[in-house]
Amino acid sequence: MSEKTRIITIGRRFGSGGRLIGKALAEKMGIGFFDKELITHAAKESGLCDSFMENFEETPTSSLLYSLVMNAGNGGFFAGKPIELVAYEAQVNAVKAAAQSGPCVIVGRCADYILKDDYDVVSIFITASPAYRAEYTAKRENISIKEASQRIVKVDKARASYHNYYAETKWGASDSYELCINSEHLTVDAAAELIKSYIENRK
Repeated sequence: MSEKTRIITIGRRFGSGGRLIGKALAEKMGIGFFDKELITHAAKESGLCDSFMENFEETPTSSLLYSLVMNAGNGGFFAGKPIELVAYEAQVNAVKAAAQSGPCVIVGRCADYILKDDYDVVSIFITASPAYRAEYTAKRENISIKEASQRIVKVDKARASYHNYYAETKWGASDSYELCINSEHLTVDAAAELIKSYIENRK
């Protein structure tokens, strides 16, 4: 067993309930949970607005429209650096600050890659079928199944783009994670309990 501080990272397909499972897991284990908190911290550190930071992970890095919008008016730079780099560095610092607080669960933000050399990282990926995720998203956001289906494709594509640009692993690929869970046939509590059991029995 590693003597390094254990950090549990949660990657997730949109609509799979990954955030809720991560939060339930943290509560079961009595450790910290970081998701939106990282956005707030990163925004404060970088000087960029909360809304930009919140959408940063879900904006395709290679998106031409994104580049055009970011380049409009300020040349795409903030504090002398490309705005994308400023945002990413802020999130890296926020992830590291969260990990320094002790054992915790961190959702998204390339945390598994950022922390892999300095912590005992247990990387988890939460997935489910497109049909299940569309139905889940439609109910949660009060939109049609068609709109939900389009949204999950768009957000997943953006998350993959973000992760694959900054990390060496491939987003969503089973061999990029220590444990992959299909949440479709599990309650949030059951999924969290399953992950907790794995961690407790992990060598």
